[in-house]
Amino acid sequence: MALQHITLSVIIPTLNEEELLPLLLRELHNRKSAETEIIVADGGSTDNTLDLIRDKADQIIHSNPGRAAQMNAGALCAKGKFLWFLHADSSISFEFEEVIEAALHEHSWGWFNIQLNHQKIIFRIVESMMNLRSRLTHIATGDQGVFVRKDIFTGIGFFPSIEIMEDIVLSKKLKNIGKPFISHAKIKTSVRRWKENGPLRTILKMWSLRLLFFFGATPSRLKIYYDKR
Repeated sequence: MALQHITLSVIIPTLNEEELLPLLLRELHNRKSAETEIIVADGGSTDNTLDLIRDKADQIIHSNPGRAAQMNAGALCAKGKFLWFLHADSSISFEFEEVIEAALHEHSWGWFNIQLNHQKIIFRIVESMMNLRSRLTHIATGDQGVFVRKDIFTGIGFFPSIEIMEDIVLSKKLKNIGKPFISHAKIKTSVRRWKENGPLRTILKMWSLRLLFFFGATPSRLKIYYDKR
């Protein structure tokens, strides 16, 4: 079906997400109107991701790997005046168009609260800490689904071309422009990273990465540390 007037462009960077991305796209299609387009920016998947989503995205583009590069490539192709950057392992159970469009008529940018998709109490504590930290600092992480006016996003020069912490740098630029809208609606996100390395170890690792970045460690060095198991 031909897309005409597009208000919102949902941009999803992906790499080998055959298990979770089709589920997310189904959820988005159940709630989207013809004024929302879905752009999948693939960084070189070698599994069945692209075959499984070929008829579920309005645009599938190919990019150099790396979240920042992929999201920037998606933004360059976007037709909407609003952009929503969403991780492939997210789950959406609310009317996202209404929230984003209302928010961006009053604000330049914003994000959602996060909910980790596991019932253990440790994950309730972790998500509460993440949501509180973001509200206090006005710094969002990528899995919170940052949305932004396209003219503002292009005006600050897109995501920085770095291997990691691109969401932190973007948030710092955007909060200098205006106060974010923080929605109480919750994006559910996978705990696969937390389960793989353990919740406490993952918390310490992410705090360490942020602290090192604050004190000037380069994103390329941080990426090596981030990728270590």
